[in-house]
Amino acid sequence: MDPNTSTREQWTAALVSQIIPNDANAQYKSYTEGHQKLYNKLAHHAAMVPNLEQTFMTPAASKNKVYFMWDFVGRTLHILLHQLPPAKDPARYNAQQKEVWFDIVSRTDMARSLITDAMPGMLNTMIESSNPDERERHPDMGEEIVALANALPGAA
Repeated sequence: MDPNTSTREQWTAALVSQIIPNDANAQYKSYTEGHQKLYNKLAHHAAMVPNLEQTFMTPAASKNKVYFMWDFVGRTLHILLHQLPPAKDPARYNAQQKEVWFDIVSRTDMARSLITDAMPGMLNTMIESSNPDERERHPDMGEEIVALANALPGAA
């Protein structure tokens, strides 16, 4: 897909519809499925309406925390789908693949923490520091998104 011509809706649909190979290892499958579900739910949150029909590369009309997490989770999912061999056990990855896998695990933990507000106010502070217009205007993530974030693999 071309990020300059594909809308965020099309971009989301492409990533969440990627089929996980039958021979994918359990960890790869768990991380991919978890991110696909969360990414799709974030994309269809009411706070994403102003952004979905814009092209992927167009600056977002609403740079709110749902958009930020949609972007973060989507980039994590893209890395997972395009930089790691699904069938290979992470313990058998080469050095570069292990680095990528560690990045996926770390980003997953960060996404969970930010969405569930495990670090109270951190996501709001991050949004406000880069987008002052969003100060005090933070949409609620909703129970479904929080539940999907909590269900991501790697939770303690």
